[in-house]
Amino acid sequence: QARLEESFETLKEHYQRDYSLIMQTLQEERYRCERLEEQLNDLTELHQNEILNLKQELASMEEKIAYQSYERARDIQEALEACQTRISKMELQQQQQQVVQLEGLENATARNLLGKLINILLAVMAVLLVFVSTVANCVVPLMKTRNRTFSTLFLVVFIAFLWKHWDALFSYVERFFSSPR
Repeated sequence: QARLEESFETLKEHYQRDYSLIMQTLQEERYRCERLEEQLNDLTELHQNEILNLKQELASMEEKIAYQSYERARDIQEALEACQTRISKMELQQQQQQVVQLEGLENATARNLLGKLINILLAVMAVLLVFVSTVANCVVPLMKTRNRTFSTLFLVVFIAFLWKHWDALFSYVERFFSSPR
């Protein structure tokens, strides 16, 4: 019975130690759980605050975008109205010009023909100037010295003489080659 009591006391002490150890562990776990719960509550509150801030920012951005789109739509509407006004003015001017053109069609045709005639005359004058300048560029080397000048003058007189008496010269040459010997 004494051994049984001793064994019971040992077992009681052992259970008492285990009980105190379990209670200490349980207290630590409870403390840790409370800390985790506080952290979770803090995080939940922070998350809710962030969501609230995001909602407020979204609402603010939505208002800004609505205002900007309203401003842009108004600017576009003003630009369209200005464009329509310009188009109306241009159509009115075109109608007025058509009336003026119908009245002055004869004058315009005459002016147009005169302008074309002047352009043709200018083109002919340009061709003549090019021809004269080409002839002058060809003649200038032939007139640089006295000998060249006299030779050129003699050649021109000889060509003029041949030109003037071409018929007689041609008939003489023809008789010369055609007559039998």
